[in-house]
Amino acid sequence: MKMWRGMCAVVTAIILFVGTAAGETKIPEASLDWFESKGITLGEASVAYPFMTEDAPVEESLLKQINDRILEDGKVTEYVSRVSQLISGGSMNVSWRGTVLGQVFSFELLAEGAVETAKPSSVWRTGNIDLRDGSEIIWEDLFSDQDRVREVIEAYLEEEVAPELSAHLMNSQLIPLPDLFRVHERGLILFYPIDQLSTLSDRAGAVLIPWDRVAPYLNLEEGSPAEMMGLASRLPWQEDVPEESIAALKASIAAAVSAGTFPGIPAKLGDSMQDLTDEWHLLIDPDVYALGRFFSLEGAEFRNVFLMTDYLTEGWENSLVDGIRVDTGSLYGLTVGTTKRETWRKVLGEPDHVVEMDAEQAEAYRTVPGFRDYYVFGEHRLQLHADGEGVLQSLILAE
Repeated sequence: MKMWRGMCAVVTAIILFVGTAAGETKIPEASLDWFESKGITLGEASVAYPFMTEDAPVEESLLKQINDRILEDGKVTEYVSRVSQLISGGSMNVSWRGTVLGQVFSFELLAEGAVETAKPSSVWRTGNIDLRDGSEIIWEDLFSDQDRVREVIEAYLEEEVAPELSAHLMNSQLIPLPDLFRVHERGLILFYPIDQLSTLSDRAGAVLIPWDRVAPYLNLEEGSPAEMMGLASRLPWQEDVPEESIAALKASIAAAVSAGTFPGIPAKLGDSMQDLTDEWHLLIDPDVYALGRFFSLEGAEFRNVFLMTDYLTEGWENSLVDGIRVDTGSLYGLTVGTTKRETWRKVLGEPDHVVEMDAEQAEAYRTVPGFRDYYVFGEHRLQLHADGEGVLQSLILAE
């Protein structure tokens, strides 16, 4: 069984502080490596869940508190009990995926199969844990204006997400908001019951809300979850980007591009298209563009993300990701739909190459007419596509 693991290739360095009798002790940057996969398999039923290892540099009492929180939020004991009931027949698989942002460990569990009865189903569980003290992070901890942020999210879901997803879902009631969520590099992910939102592959659905859409309502006070997760660095760039921030922003972007992946997108240049479609499932059939094919996958992390590959002349089992295009969200504040060309040039400098696209060329590339700035970092290129008004429309990573 495939174990889901996060692929956050670029994470802002954070130092944890845990109080001791002798004073404060510095602990190394939090990492997904602090967590391992544990579980049980009996017949065709299995449960896998995250567990903080004994090697993690935290006090024993805190380690136990964090692991107890994982077991509680993930309903792990219930799933293990269910496995024992299915030993005489029946299939169920529980797998997990996790992310570490600053001092927060966020995870999701997906149970599929005979979860509660013999009838196949698909059920989410989530958890968001403060690694400083093992406490649960709730919705109210993240936002300063609870009512307003819910209104903004509901409007976003109804006006932008629902029309886009309606053709690709079995059930598609995005309102009311579900109770389950988790934090992620790209945004807030909402997890729905299967009878409210389900995909064509018959899985319970999930939707990503990019951080830039809720940025004005984040509680960024010192010590708050949003502040310690580094979400201030995801705020959309304005024209007056502080001079003292420019070097750090450029370095973060250069590191991501050089690594061949965008933070929070579980795919990188050179990955197998077959492996990605096996794990994430196709949202729609691959679309043709000027240089090959676009792939759209089901997972919330892939919302408005297009994986670019060849024309599939030898089948996609032999095709690799040669480009990643992002039409929603941001890269360390470089934000689609908001950041202007003159602003990103202030931070990144003059581009290495510029291409102008007329209407015919834009149609071939499945975009809008405008300009594309190319920046080379290491062996890869960052392409920033702006419309005729100079507003960013796409972030593109290519070889």
